Amino acid sequence: MARKSTNGLGAVLRGLMAVMVVMVLATSGWAGGQAPDFKLPDVLNGKEYSLSQFKGKVVMINFFTFFCGPCREEMPELNQIYHELKGQGYVTLGIGLSSDPTQLRFLVKQLGLNYPVLVGTDKVSQDYGNVQVVPTTFIIDKQGKIVHKVLGARQKEVFVKTIKPLL
Repeated sequence: MARKSTNGLGAVLRGLMAVMVVMVLATSGWAGGQAPDFKLPDVLNGKEYSLSQFKGKVVMINFFTFFCGPCREEMPELNQIYHELKGQGYVTLGIGLSSDPTQLRFLVKQLGLNYPVLVGTDKVSQDYGNVQVVPTTFIIDKQGKIVHKVLGARQKEVFVKTIKPLL
């Protein structure tokens, strides 16, 4: 009996399924683990921030670089989320990687960001799984556990839908 050849659609669907599996694994690999603590300076005033000082709050940590276009596009929306939810036990922290503090200060002022933006280090990047893709965002619950890892930019509504149930 002759075997039917695979059509192009089947191959495409298998390829899409493989991509989806990789994305799910990449975005959920950190879920449930304790978020590593850090102590990093704010780019504007040098004040040191640590993750542990926000225990009992829901925290979004957004890793970015100065030259990342998608990062710049989502940051104003992260600022809006910060303003809308900060009175409900929520905080946004930006961590700039591979960027000069002068560049980061310029970016914060240019975009009018009000949430703390911190000067990142290789160590904090490694502690969070060797952040290679920016933006990479971690959502941390009130107990300090990572509940979501997001690779790439997202719309405000997606983040709010993820954060609100944790408040």
